[in-house]
Amino acid sequence: MATARNSQAGYAAGTVAGRQIPMRQVSHEEWASVPRTIPNFWVAAATWLPLVTLVILVRQDLLHSPYLDQSFWHIASFSMIATVLAMIFGGGRQAPWMGLGVAAGVYLLLAPAGDLQRMLMLSMAYFLLLSLTVGILDARLRRQLKSWKREATGGIELAAGQERDFGITKQMSPTVWKLALGALAYPILRLGWELISTEVHSLHDLDEGYRLDVLAAVILLGISLLISVLRWMHLQAMGLFALEVPADHRIGPTSLRACGNAILIDTDETANCLCRNDDKNGSKKEFEDPRFIFCSEVCPEHGVHAVNQLSHEEFLGIAAQPWVYGENLNGKLLEGTGQRLVIAGLSGWGSRPIAVRASWLYGGGKQASAYYSPESAREPLNRSKRRLAVKTPNGDSVLGDDFDNNKRAEIDRIDLHPIGINAHAVRVHGGRPFLI
Repeated sequence: MATARNSQAGYAAGTVAGRQIPMRQVSHEEWASVPRTIPNFWVAAATWLPLVTLVILVRQDLLHSPYLDQSFWHIASFSMIATVLAMIFGGGRQAPWMGLGVAAGVYLLLAPAGDLQRMLMLSMAYFLLLSLTVGILDARLRRQLKSWKREATGGIELAAGQERDFGITKQMSPTVWKLALGALAYPILRLGWELISTEVHSLHDLDEGYRLDVLAAVILLGISLLISVLRWMHLQAMGLFALEVPADHRIGPTSLRACGNAILIDTDETANCLCRNDDKNGSKKEFEDPRFIFCSEVCPEHGVHAVNQLSHEEFLGIAAQPWVYGENLNGKLLEGTGQRLVIAGLSGWGSRPIAVRASWLYGGGKQASAYYSPESAREPLNRSKRRLAVKTPNGDSVLGDDFDNNKRAEIDRIDLHPIGINAHAVRVHGGRPFLI
């Protein structure tokens, strides 16, 4: 494996590079031994299920509170629903603190006594304990990451402009921001409509539901910004650096983005290639990444017939390249290959690391590495029964057609183990090979 003791270009040759950051290579054993934690899914479940149960138990008291004297259907609106959904799906590792805040808010609204007071006090104690537990477990990972950063002996350059991907607004899912902006737009549009079509002439003429919409939108935007700032501060405290990690389904999962029906312009395109032929391939949308073009099904180099007429030895020479399989691509291509990926911005379980292209991985060695980039590096828990999750650049899952449902006549089966791929390639008449 090539090392990173010298600065490397962030993208393909000729692209202007950006800031240089430290980088450390992490072995398979080191990545597998990362301290475990509670996965995000279970953090969310342990927060929102008890919180929903709490709200249901105290709903009558809430609806008769002097601060909220409304029926459920009166206060339910797009803004309120968007706020709830965004908090559930965007809270991440901060969800227990949000649950604690909601429970404390309910306590203040109700000023309870007796059994109700004890129930709310117990709920707040539970959310506080969950918050501290998650925080302690997450601190173990940050301690490990800081140690790796101190041990970094190489460096890598980000692509020009890639540093913007670590900004404050990038710390939350784009879906959460869309929900937050939609929640704010709803009462604004409603206000405009009512000013035009009714006798409403001021904010005082609007019903209580409108004020709740505005309040929900403001709260959602505030929480989203607060969480983003907290995550950004964690990243700043950690310091931006890169890790070269194994892409291994056994110690991942690392979600990947793949270009299974594309070829690399710099390395795969030849004089005989017809993949640029507008008559044959012009109807397909161009890739956002300029390094790729779509693979033509009739190309004499990359087409279906060209792949199927190769000898076994010739096929093994290209079997590690995703374009060979097209839409039948799946995570088996990377199983057992010792594939490596470079990620930057990993500062904790709730961070959103991104791909950094390294010349010793992308465009060199196994060509498959040039077609894959990490969508996110998630908990490296031992999930040996799971397959590597692969998605297209559009976010669609790449699962590959089930070969059992194949209607085409089989040509042959080629064992890929000799080249380090834990799979067989099944070639069929008139279609791309399958990986099984």
